[in-house]
Amino acid sequence: MSEYDRKTDPQGFYNIFTVQPWVRFWARVIDTFIIDTIVRITQLLFFPGSTFEPVLLTVGTYFIWALAEAKLISTWGTTPGKWLLKIKVRSNNSQILDFKTALKRSILVWMLGMGFGIFTTISYIFGYYELTRKGITPWDRISECTVQYEKISENRRIAVVLTVIGLSVMYFALIFVNALLYSIKAHGL
Repeated sequence: MSEYDRKTDPQGFYNIFTVQPWVRFWARVIDTFIIDTIVRITQLLFFPGSTFEPVLLTVGTYFIWALAEAKLISTWGTTPGKWLLKIKVRSNNSQILDFKTALKRSILVWMLGMGFGIFTTISYIFGYYELTRKGITPWDRISECTVQYEKISENRRIAVVLTVIGLSVMYFALIFVNALLYSIKAHGL
């Protein structure tokens, strides 16, 4: 057991330094599916049957998410995906981040942890390495943040699986509907 596995906050409620890269990954996946689904719904409502440059759409979506994530973290200390997986982001003195610090962290996650939405796989591998080897990600270290984890119940694990499946189905259904509308529009049907 490493020193990271034993430390808790002063009240003993949260494992502050336990590194849980896969829990963080799935929280990010859930948050990404949520923002992607919102973008796809917006696309269907305002630009039905249209296509956008994929790289531009990806970069724009992740940039919008960085702003939304900063607001959520500075307000509640978590995001929907993190909440579902019982993760909280706090300052090094266990306080909810102010908006400026949360925005700094979110932009660093977007740049270093997600590779601007372009080099995502490489960035995820880099983040995994940093977290498992050093016990902290560069964006948390630079922003002077800690990530706190609570134990996840079996019911919550089931909810996570169902959420990921549900968001996946919804996301791909929206892509399908938009492609269908594009086809109808292109062929004048």
